[in-house]
Amino acid sequence: MLACAGTFHAGAQGLDSLRAQALETKLDEYFRALDYENPEFKKQECDFLVGSCSDSLVRQFVALRAYEHYAGSPVMGDEAVAIHIFDKWFLSGMVRMRDDGELLRARIFADFNRSSLIGMTAPSIAMQSLEGSTVELFSSGDACGTFRVLYFYDTGCSKCRLETLMLRNLFTSGDFPVEFYAIYSGDNEEKWREYASEEFGTVSGRTGIVHLWDPGLDSDFQRKYGVLATPRLFLVAPDWTIVGRGLDAAALGRMLDMIFSEKELEYGSDESVALFDGMFTDGAVAVTSSDVADVADRIASATLDKGDTVMFRQMEGDLLYYLSSKTGEGFKDGTAYLIRTYIKERADIWGNSSDSLKIIGFSDILDDLLSKAEPGTFIADVSVPGRLLSSKGEKDGHYSLRSFGKKRSIVIFHTEGCPYCEAEIEAAARLVKSDRQARVLLVNMDDIFETDTVLAETLFDAFDLSSLPFLIEIDKKGKIVRRYFSL
Repeated sequence: MLACAGTFHAGAQGLDSLRAQALETKLDEYFRALDYENPEFKKQECDFLVGSCSDSLVRQFVALRAYEHYAGSPVMGDEAVAIHIFDKWFLSGMVRMRDDGELLRARIFADFNRSSLIGMTAPSIAMQSLEGSTVELFSSGDACGTFRVLYFYDTGCSKCRLETLMLRNLFTSGDFPVEFYAIYSGDNEEKWREYASEEFGTVSGRTGIVHLWDPGLDSDFQRKYGVLATPRLFLVAPDWTIVGRGLDAAALGRMLDMIFSEKELEYGSDESVALFDGMFTDGAVAVTSSDVADVADRIASATLDKGDTVMFRQMEGDLLYYLSSKTGEGFKDGTAYLIRTYIKERADIWGNSSDSLKIIGFSDILDDLLSKAEPGTFIADVSVPGRLLSSKGEKDGHYSLRSFGKKRSIVIFHTEGCPYCEAEIEAAARLVKSDRQARVLLVNMDDIFETDTVLAETLFDAFDLSSLPFLIEIDKKGKIVRRYFSL
């Protein structure tokens, strides 16, 4: 993390130019390193940088450089960072801009962008169509069920003419099921109608096109959508969330390809295994569910926040397959978090037909296993043959799982010839010798399979016995405390 406190000493005439240039170089390198982080993280980093500068001139230099970087950044969503810096440091008066003119320009930039940032609900606007009817977008009377593209243009703009041609080709060749709103920003009706007819032509396929204008500026679209210049292009999701802004036709095409792509992905490659091994492997520290959740969250932040649903599917799918082969309560509980947060709750993203089996079906199987004997629930009320280990010795018999519990009671489901099972049993023997309150019940699944198939089926219905040994700890009331752990 870059810190500025005490980095440079500025005299009365301002920062030394050589040192200022060196600081600018370091700041630019740091900002580039943050390119793939989400805007909220960038805001925190900028606040830290500016706040750590003890010298007022250095603080001003750092704040201005951060603001200018994010205000002019080509990375979608960075405008939010620039507006945050302006509001927190400059508008508040904590840091001064160079002059009043610069402050005014920054205020205009913030006011004309703060209502249409990525992740915000699209502002409502009412405009007139070519037929003379009023079209209301994103208001209470608007029924939206698909993605929408808002394209603000002017008939006298040469860049708009080229962008219009590219958009027309995009929608004709791509055949995307979206609604395309071509919004004229001027007030010459004759030129508007001529342009709409000649430049847009007919968009074929599933893309519907609607031509709108607001010559009286009654909708306040300029401020709401930051239309200080044209062309201006937005992508809005069916729930009215802005998912793309400051786009061009090429960037819009990539986003729509990702959204509507039927690309079949393969999961669990050797490269992905090596990647996650590097994230989780640490012989000194056991992986926790929080570790797994943090990786899943970071993937979502780095992909979904930028509208990249294909990369989201690829990386979260790879993570699911990686976790499916892992044992231990940290990995298992983390798998449950991944499935329930980023697969079941985001069914709209996993709509690809191949993912129905590879991801949805697979995660349903894993979730069913993980839902068995969850901590906080009572253990199955069933009697099993087993060997009880305690400080008093060993004893074979039939034991009720619900009622054999004491202060610390552990059940180990195991199989013969399994070195991992043997290691857990040896650890259990040491545990009961060192802890008089501990009791361990060893349940041999091989014996149960041979003597009582009905009981074996009952146990498989109650516990995740897909991989042995399986350890579960219960309290004296028979309530499950832990599972998937190792002694």
